[in-house]
Amino acid sequence: MQRFVLFCILLLAALRTDAQSITWLSPCTDTTFCFDPGSCSSGTVVLTVEAVTGCGTPKINYSYRIDLGNNGSIDIQSTEDTLREVLPAGTHLVLWRAADVCGNLNQGCSYLVTVKDCIPPNLLCVSGLTKNLLVPDCIASFNAEDFILTAGDNCTPKAQLKYGIRRPGNGSGFPADTSLTFGKCEQGQYPVQIWVRDGNGLANSCNSYVVVQDNTGFCICEQSAGIFFQGCARSADSARLNEYSIRATLAGMPLQASPISDTLVQIVKDSCYNAGFLDLPLNGAYSGSVWATRSGSPLDGVSTFDLVLINRHILGQQPLENFYQVLAADVNRSNSISTFDIIEIRKLILGLYDSLPQVPVWRMIRPVPDPLNLTAFAEVRDTYPFSVPNLYFDTLFSHLNFVGIKMGDANANATFHSAQAEDRGGVPLLLLPDNPALDAGQECWVAFRLSENIALEGWQLALHTDPERVEIRDVRGVPPQCVAVLPSGELRIACLPDAPAVFSAGDALFEVLVSAKTAGQLSGALRLGREHLLPEVYPANAPAGRPLDFRFERPTTSAVWSVASPQPNPFSAKTTFAFSLEAPADVLLEIFDLSGKPVFRDLRRLEAGRQEWVLSGGELPVPGVYLYRVSVGGEVRSGRLVRG
Repeated sequence: MQRFVLFCILLLAALRTDAQSITWLSPCTDTTFCFDPGSCSSGTVVLTVEAVTGCGTPKINYSYRIDLGNNGSIDIQSTEDTLREVLPAGTHLVLWRAADVCGNLNQGCSYLVTVKDCIPPNLLCVSGLTKNLLVPDCIASFNAEDFILTAGDNCTPKAQLKYGIRRPGNGSGFPADTSLTFGKCEQGQYPVQIWVRDGNGLANSCNSYVVVQDNTGFCICEQSAGIFFQGCARSADSARLNEYSIRATLAGMPLQASPISDTLVQIVKDSCYNAGFLDLPLNGAYSGSVWATRSGSPLDGVSTFDLVLINRHILGQQPLENFYQVLAADVNRSNSISTFDIIEIRKLILGLYDSLPQVPVWRMIRPVPDPLNLTAFAEVRDTYPFSVPNLYFDTLFSHLNFVGIKMGDANANATFHSAQAEDRGGVPLLLLPDNPALDAGQECWVAFRLSENIALEGWQLALHTDPERVEIRDVRGVPPQCVAVLPSGELRIACLPDAPAVFSAGDALFEVLVSAKTAGQLSGALRLGREHLLPEVYPANAPAGRPLDFRFERPTTSAVWSVASPQPNPFSAKTTFAFSLEAPADVLLEIFDLSGKPVFRDLRRLEAGRQEWVLSGGELPVPGVYLYRVSVGGEVRSGRLVRG
């Protein structure tokens, strides 16, 4: 019974307290006040609130707190029931408190108060302006400020006011343009709107008009115009590049015609081009893009020496010279160079690919700002976008230039015609293959031996067989990924060892297993191919490759003639080649620089016996290391020559 009485007492107390609670009648919503007259930094804020209470005495005491800037700190407190404060510009938090004599308290009324500039700039405009079309462009331009008679603002200095102009119906809000341009087909009177905006974003506008006229008679209105493009194309090493195509797309929305969509393809025979879209309706917006393409043989300029250079770059031994070479090496389009690019290019060299799958034969790009930045992938652009907001007359976009990148050609030596058809010259490195006599059906390993000591970073060759006589069954001495036997029976090798391979004269560069279909010697059934893949070797650290050749007749010390190494070597003023001839003979002396370029060539008739050939130092262009080759009756001797 006592528990029940206690429960009833507590319930009545709770009901009595609830009945006496305070309730806000004011909406407590965010509000805005303007700056005081003559002020640009503050405004007077006047606020009151109202609440009711269930207490027997209706009197309520109010107080407020103000958080200036709404940053979490209380800056002003008052026990007044009316808030009357001069507050700075900005947004502030106001918190009200209500209490009655029964001890009830309600702090649930709070809101934001914003104090700001409410007065837009004043603006007075001229009633109209007239301008003549200017020759030779036949355009008339009107600036927004040309129409201003007076403009001012209560807070923003006149020099900081912003102006805009538009034709009525062309948008809403403050205009983005500060001037309007009229063409030769827009003569007459047109309404315009002029706007002004202060630093607080308040704007005002007025209406006026323009009169466009032609007092020269020069600006005759035509009904169409063209958009034209000009530029040139060059290779990565700045050579003029021809035989490419310029392509463009166009989308247009003329004011008084149907939407336009067009494409352009123009074959360019010279290095520079002029192209464009003709007879486009005037007074329309047009946009599109321009790009270039070029076709050709995927193997142009591509050899195993490119793999050597890419490998040197990856290993940090010899970085590529510029970004265009780096881009040419990035054939898997990963924006980096790695062994994956070497794998892809080698497949192309070996004939496993007809073309590189991830990139075109030529990639035509816009010139990059700094070609010496080897990581400029983010700056690569293949197209030039263009835009004509309103076509009044013929419009030209010039200097749309392109750089042609032959993909896979890391040293940029593509010749722009049949790149693999021309030998690069120089002293050949001889291979001396075995020349066995084979019976029909017999198989034999044939070693291709080197004629001199050499260290190689790589080599490539294509070996052709007479399909009626022999067939290549296997290859050894090179990694399997470096070898391909094509369906035609052609053997291709593109070898890039992990480190320079050192050979002595007589060592086998590689061996092939041949199967004879008819009886006879091997000579005549094998030859080096030059149609698609030049036979070359790449000596360690050399700036270029050397030609590769072979012959089945193994050179031996001839009893017919001999030549001693030139003495002295190195030399400055002169050096002497000593010959021993059993009979008179024609002797050919050739000297090459290390790139294989011939610098000296002379043919002399020497008598039998010991003869000397004196070479003057002045017959070589500059001091340095050279290669010499002596030929007598089809036999060759070679070596190095140093002019100090």
